[in-house]
Amino acid sequence: MLKSTSLAIASIIFTLIMFEIVFRFLPVQGGIDINPVNSDHPFINFSPNRDFTYSIGGSLNHPNHGHINNYGFTNDHDYDASDLRPLLAVIGDSYIEAFIVPYKLTVQGRLDQRAGRERRVYSFGASGASLIDYLYYADYVSKTFKAQYFVINIVNNDFDEMLFRYKQVHGLHYFAERADGTLFPILMDYRQNQTLRFLADNSALFRYLAFNVGSTPFGYGIRQSIEGAMAFIRGIFIRSHPVDQNNTLSEASAGHTTSLPAVNRVEISKRAVQSVLDEFPIRTGMPPSRILFLVDSYRLFAEPALAEARNSYFGVMRTYFIEEARRRGFEVQDMQDWFALRYARDHSAFQFPDDGHWNPIGHEEAANAVLGSRLWQTFQKVP
Repeated sequence: MLKSTSLAIASIIFTLIMFEIVFRFLPVQGGIDINPVNSDHPFINFSPNRDFTYSIGGSLNHPNHGHINNYGFTNDHDYDASDLRPLLAVIGDSYIEAFIVPYKLTVQGRLDQRAGRERRVYSFGASGASLIDYLYYADYVSKTFKAQYFVINIVNNDFDEMLFRYKQVHGLHYFAERADGTLFPILMDYRQNQTLRFLADNSALFRYLAFNVGSTPFGYGIRQSIEGAMAFIRGIFIRSHPVDQNNTLSEASAGHTTSLPAVNRVEISKRAVQSVLDEFPIRTGMPPSRILFLVDSYRLFAEPALAEARNSYFGVMRTYFIEEARRRGFEVQDMQDWFALRYARDHSAFQFPDDGHWNPIGHEEAANAVLGSRLWQTFQKVP
């Protein structure tokens, strides 16, 4: 009995070692460590000066090798806070993080090539960020690099994912609600789990299971079940609420949504949009004319699907956002117009077949939208 048990254990260990060796030669996700996020460092970036590998799902689709620069952002070029050349900052979420698109084919990479040696294009973004997070990136970019031109990429989940009642993920900002219904910003701190980081840094097999398989619906379902059970157990012993203290939110209060009153999702999202648009000129120190919003497309071009999309939550919110931003003097480029023209010409697809993010063609059209803007023309004329 003891001999057979030892043999089984030895077989399992040998199998794991073989898998580890094999996965070290495959494009498993790796080289990406999120830095702590707190009131002193209120945005997501990554451990700097590292090359990374990224792929999607258990089949390792769309493998890409890229670079995280000296300031912890996915960009082939280092940033220089002392550089006095005119700077255009591109800010967004995973579309700008762009782990599965080679840098030269991203919107920021294409703009950087067109900017020439007399100007700079820097990019700032991370997966999961929303409209409210873009404010903190803009504030950081303005103070650290003295940027005077901003391109903010807006996608379909930016409007409700900035609301605490609909999403709670550590490392991100949200609008929470007071008892009287007013909104206030909070930050859910993020602290690295050193054990998980050690495993991720040292085991390709662990990274494959945690990040590649973990990003699939199957893996996500397992994670949700585990996290739900842990939240339930925590909830038995800890009962706390979002607080407006230092604009941060502790882990203990992360799951508190049950006592929130029912609201109209569109109306509360509109109030949040107004707050963000009020803040952008303040955070950047620039007039609205120096800020361009790229608003993502439905990626539908025929009725009745297009009419249905216009009447969806995203359709209503994107229309409201575009109208409100333009009314305030911001420039807006509607990617529906750009994608529709390209689709009519060659029926291009603008996203990956198994992933909703822009593919290189989507990034190309986004770059074309910026190149066709008043903001870019002004940026190019700066001596």
